[in-house]
Formats: sequence, C-alpha cells, structure tokens
Amino acid sequence: MNKIIAICIIIIACCISVVNAGVIKGKATDEKGPALAFATIYVEGTTNGTNTNGEGIYELELQPGTYVLLCQYMGFKQAKFNVTIKDRETIVHNFKLAEQGLELKEAVIKANLEDQAYGIIRKTIARRKFHLQQAKSFQTSIYLKGVLRTRGMPDKVMGQKLREPQNNLDSNGKGVLYLLEEDADYYAKDGEEHTIIHSVHESGNPTGIGISKLPPVVSFYNNNVDVIGGAMRGYISPVSDNALNYYEYKLLGQFMESGHMISKISVKGKRLYEPCFYGEIYIVEGDFAIHSLNLTLVKESGLDALDTVTLKQLFILEAADTWVIKSQVTYVTIKFLEIDITGNFISVYNRQLVNEPLPDSLFENRTVSSYDKQANKKDTSYWTEARAIPLEQDENNDFVQKDSIRKILANPARLDSIRRKGNKFSIFRFLLLGYSYTSKEQKNIFSTNSALLGLGSDCMFNYNLVEGYNIAPKFTLRHKIDSFNYLVGESAVRYGFSNRHFNAIGRLTFVNEEKAWKGKTWMGGVEGGKYVFQYNPVNPVMSWFATYSMLLFRENDLRIYERWDASAFLRRNYGNGFNWFVKGGFQRRLPLQNTTDFSILPGDQKGMKSNVTTHLLETATAWEQHNAVILTASVSYKPGITYTQYPDFKVPNRSNWPRLILSWQKGLPGLLNSKVNFDKWRFSIQDDEISLKLLGSFSYNFAVGGFLNTDYVSIPDLFHLYGNRGLGYTNPYLQGFQFAQYYEFSNNDKIYVEGHVEYHLNGLLTNKIPGFRKWQWYLVFGGNAYYGKNSEYYSEAFVGLDNIGWKFIRLLRVDFVQSWDSHMGHNSGIRFGLALNGIKSTGVGLLGTEW
Repeated sequence: MNKIIAICIIIIACCISVVNAGVIKGKATDEKGPALAFATIYVEGTTNGTNTNGEGIYELELQPGTYVLLCQYMGFKQAKFNVTIKDRETIVHNFKLAEQGLELKEAVIKANLEDQAYGIIRKTIARRKFHLQQAKSFQTSIYLKGVLRTRGMPDKVMGQKLREPQNNLDSNGKGVLYLLEEDADYYAKDGEEHTIIHSVHESGNPTGIGISKLPPVVSFYNNNVDVIGGAMRGYISPVSDNALNYYEYKLLGQFMESGHMISKISVKGKRLYEPCFYGEIYIVEGDFAIHSLNLTLVKESGLDALDTVTLKQLFILEAADTWVIKSQVTYVTIKFLEIDITGNFISVYNRQLVNEPLPDSLFENRTVSSYDKQANKKDTSYWTEARAIPLEQDENNDFVQKDSIRKILANPARLDSIRRKGNKFSIFRFLLLGYSYTSKEQKNIFSTNSALLGLGSDCMFNYNLVEGYNIAPKFTLRHKIDSFNYLVGESAVRYGFSNRHFNAIGRLTFVNEEKAWKGKTWMGGVEGGKYVFQYNPVNPVMSWFATYSMLLFRENDLRIYERWDASAFLRRNYGNGFNWFVKGGFQRRLPLQNTTDFSILPGDQKGMKSNVTTHLLETATAWEQHNAVILTASVSYKPGITYTQYPDFKVPNRSNWPRLILSWQKGLPGLLNSKVNFDKWRFSIQDDEISLKLLGSFSYNFAVGGFLNTDYVSIPDLFHLYGNRGLGYTNPYLQGFQFAQYYEFSNNDKIYVEGHVEYHLNGLLTNKIPGFRKWQWYLVFGGNAYYGKNSEYYSEAFVGLDNIGWKFIRLLRVDFVQSWDSHMGHNSGIRFGLALNGIKSTGVGLLGTEW
C-alpha cells in the first residue's frame, strides 16, 4: 500500500511540475541585428540552460520563480536578464549582445621579448593535468542536434543519380541531407564511461538509432585531441605539454566577466602541415582553465576527407576552480565531385555534477552505451516538449516532408519495382562481379561468380597448364527461413578442356543469428563432391591472375590437385570476442599433371613448371593417390570487448586488445583407409592497429607452430608460406610474404616462427616533404620473416606509401620490397595493393570452405 501511495505522489508531482512550468523564449542578436547562432543561455548559479538555434532563436522552460539569465557568445559581452516567471507563463525576451571590448596589459617593449600570451599558456599547461584529473566522477545530461546540408549537388555524378526523392533537395541540389536529435545522460568514473540514450529522432527514419556513444566533450586538456573525421594521428592541443614546440601565441586582450579575468589568445601552428589548430582560446587567469575556444582544422592540419572542422566550446563555473562544459558546436565542410556539404553538431550539457557518488551498477556488464526501450519510438508531441533547441524552419520541414516521403518509398509496389530493376542482367556486371537475383521480400537471393575478373572469388573462365582452358561457374542460393535463420546452398562445377576432367561439389549451411545479440551466431553444414584445390588451402594464387600471367607472360605458379570430399563443420561465435570452429571429413586426393604448354606469346619453357616441385616431393612423406581423414579445430579470443545495448539488440564494440588464435589439425590413419598421420598446430597473436598518436600506428601478426608428429604428411598438409610471385600485386598485408616463392619454403618442421610487422607514420615525416604533404601520402615501413629448422629462413623488408587517393577514396598502397633467404636468394621490386588488404582468416573460409 505504501509503495502505491509513493508512486501516486511521484506521478502527481511530475504532473504539477509540467503544469506549473513557465517558458521564456526569444532571440539572441548582436547590436546590429544579425542572429547569434548557438549562443549559450543559462540560469546564473546553475549549470542549467540552453542554446539558440542557427537562427538565434531560443526557448527555455523554468519553474515559477525569480532568475538571472545569462547569455554568452564568444567575442561579445555577457548579457544578463532578471526575470520572474509565474505558472504557465510565457515571457518573450530578446538578448542584444555588444562586442566584447579588450584591454591589453602594459608591457615593456624589448627586442626578442616574447608575447604576454606565452606566460599565460605556460601556467595553463602547468595546470593541464589538474583540470584533466580533477573530476574523479562526472555526470551530465546531453542534448545533441546534428544536421548536414548541401549548398549544391549535381543531379548525377559518373552516371549515378544523386538527387533521389528521399533526399528532399530543391532544384539546385540544396537542402537537408541528414537531421538528428538525441537526448541522453552521460556518466564517467575512474576511466569507465556509460551513456544512456533516452530518445533519438532521425529525420525520415523512424527506427534510426543515431549516435550510440556521444562524446561528452572533446577535451583539450589531453595532449592529443581526437576529432571525428580527423587524422588518425590526432591533433596537438594548444595547451599540451609540448604545445610550445608547435604553436605561436598572441595575447589579443583581456576582459572581466563575473569577477574573473579572461584572456583572449590567438593560436596558430608554427609550420604548415603540422597537426595543429588555428583560432582563439580564452583562458581564466588565476584558475588557468579554459573558459571557451574557437579552433579550426584545415587541410594543412592533416584532414583527409573533410575540408574544415571547427570546434566551439563554452565552459561555466560549477564550483570553485571547477569549470565544466556547457556547450560544444562542431562545424564541418566538405566539397567533392561538385557536391558541397556543410554541417553542424551542437551538444548542450545540463545538470552537470562533479565528484558526486555514482553506483557501480552503471558500469557493469561492460556496456558503454544503452538505449531506453522506447528511445526511437517517441512521437512528435514528445519532441515538441523535450527538445532543448528549437528547430529551424528547414529542419522542421525536413522532419515533416521526409516522414511523408518515407511512406511513399515504403510502398510495396515501388520496392518491388526497384527489386526487378536490380535483377536485370548486365553484361558489364556479369563480367566483373557476376549476376545476382533477389526474390520478393528477399526470401531468396541467387548469385554467381564473375565471368572474367573474379573480384572476391574465382572467375568462370580460366586457363592453366593442368586443365588448359576451363570453365568453372559457382552458384549460391541464400534462403531466408525467417529474420534470424537462413540456409545457404553453394555449388561449383568445373570442366577442363585439355585434361577433360569434370568436377562438381556442393555445400549446405544452416545459419542462426541471435535476435537480441548481434554477432552471436552459430552455423553448421555439410559438403561433398569432387573438385580442384590448390596445395595451399588459403588459395594464394587467384585463378584469373594465373590465367593472364600464363597466357601473356608464360608464368605458371598455380599448383592444383583433385579431391573427393565429404565433410561436416560447425562454427560458433559468442559475440564477446570468443569463437571456435571444428571440421571433420574424408578426402580422396588425386595428383594431377600438366597436359598443355600453350601460351599466347612465344617463348622458352622457363615458366612452364611442373605441377609439383622437387622441394614438395622431398618434404612430403609421399605424393600419391591416397585417402585422408582430417580433423580441424580452432579457437579465437579477443579480450576487452564492450557492448552497446540498443532498444532491441546488443552489439559488441571494437576492442583495442590483440586477437589470440590457436588451431590444431589431426590426420587420422586407418579410418576409411586413411594414410595420413600427423598433428599440426599453430598459435598466433595479431593486432591490426595500435595507435601511437602523433607517432603513427603499429600493426603486427606473430605466430609459432609446427608438427607434433610427421608419420605421414602429404603435400596439402604441409605448412606453406603465404607466398607471392604475382606481377606486382600484393597478397594480404600482415599475413603474406611479398616475394617468397609459393612452395619453396613449405615444411613439416617440429617448430617454426613467423612474424609480420608494419609501422604506419600516418603523416609523420611526409608532412615535411612538398608534394607528399599536399597529396597526403603517408610512409609505411615493415617486414616479414619466417624461421624454421636447419636455420632455414626467409625475410623481407619494405618501405611504402599508403593513403594514396582522394578525399574518402584512399585505398591504394605502393611498396618497395627487398628480400633475403637461406637459399642464397634475394629479390626486390614494387608491389601494388589496397590499404584494406589486411589480416584475413586463413585455412578455411567463413563457412568452412577452401573452394
């Protein structure tokens, strides 16, 4: 009974507070009339307030009482307004702010005397750690509004239509591209963070989930400042420990505000192409804390895709010597392919509390962000009451119009028309990517491999010395049982016109995805048939590349055999960084021989190598037709996984910890006349990016492995280096060897070690080199090494340039590689690759396949 009464009292109190609340609203301008966009308005003596919108309009809800409202805007004098507000009263008050007058301290002018700003900056740097660490715990509410607008967009770019109806642009390509608002609470304690998103509203997307981890503040008390859309190295704070080595400062003047002397200081980088900000920073003397700032990054600061990023922040005094963030505005601009985009993201912080107790339950279960169950289901009436900043006219129109457009776009007849259009056969797409067909409601998706180029898979038409010209189509059918379960049927057929061998193989896989936990899956399946396989199961030689290199250059590196196969596999991913894979099966292996030596270009037989090398024959126990029963198991773990809890599901976030992988393979003799008898293992630790901030980033992949017994090891069971003899194209970085012969170092050693390292400078050094710094090409250094028994080794070092491209498209990388090995061999040359060509799974693919 007491609980019921208490609940009723709370409900009544909430209702009374809503009914009694008054509203003060108006506009903030300068004395000449122009609006002050995103000016800060708050109640004196508290941290509660709001900001104006881009048109200078504000609205603030207050309980009945007497208040002093403060209006602040950088470069203008603080304005005050005394107001008494009554029940349900609406008061209109417009703030007119005068430009802030500045005074300069008297100083004795001497040659080489540094500007007065340097003394203030040194004292601020000395207190940097104090301000960074003074908040042992921190909590605040956050209202975020973000909008991207186009100032111009062509109707088409490279034949691709851009002005789609859902974009809601006018005839000149102007309009709102993206509009978002969120309401959240943020908590931090002892290095742990938790953001709770109470509501989110995306224009045109009623199920949108916005930004899951709102940054509470970009802290310039950190030595290195990360900015969304900025360089990987980060940027040097104007008050970092080593800032004086990078920045020039000038005291522009001082003024008094609420009893504090504020110094306005101009900051700019000493040199172009350093990761530095440009603008003004305001420092509170005595506390030597940041009062506000207006800092900009430009292309010369190291921005890749964006043209400019501007950060504006305002802090207010929460307690003695404790300044807390009140508002933050991020402005971005970008121009590319005649598309001109500008955007702003404003965060309003209210009810800040510093060093107040926070329950440990907030930081349990490694959840860094969570959404209320109804966060993205709030209606218009809720947002009318809840939003901290009034919408601008085009924003209000965008919410209304895109909601109407969404309903039109969701029309089943229209969606079916788009589906049918996408199903039309295109010879260009078929040659490069293959063909795909999607049924209604995406119940079934059918696809093939490409005809000629094999982007992502082998192509249909190939040539090699064993089969001659061959046709090898592959087919995939994905059948959706429901939203979280589906069947995948895959098949491949192959016919060689020279050896006249026909092969066919198939696989059926069931996949289950957990509804409430993205990334938590299990899959199992069976496969069987007869097909052509490479000796190395990671398939280092792409079939289309082997075709062109043989026909045009008489270079033959493809080594293949036929195999009857019957197997079953099971994979489990727990969505927490841990997963495992098991596979068992029967194989009947059939050696193959070359049957042709045709090449388009005439030449000698130098490249016409046998389908099996002398080294492979000497290393393997035997290479003959034989049966093999193979068991494979692997486990992988990546610690440090955190989670985001969305309204209907949980998602694991990226971890900064390395991944650990242990694999084991067993050849079982006797069973089904199996001859193989071996135990092969491998342990690896890998990390594709360790941030070194200004110094760049480091990546590595180290492995140790070997054979516990080698009673019968066939050629496919040997350990094979991921070699590469292709004509200039690299194999996967941090996994392959760029100049190692494909099977020259294959072995059955009891133990071997392997290592791959890369150091990406991310603009370090190249920002001193004309041309490179303008093009934003970055240096990369590294090496790959293998060491086995009898001091057999292969090693190579490389220096390259990555980040080659333009704007968002920076995928190309070029390396010069020099190799050394124990066979008295060495090689050097150029390798071209893609920056995304990093660590990938080896041995077996996602569904347990080598084909």
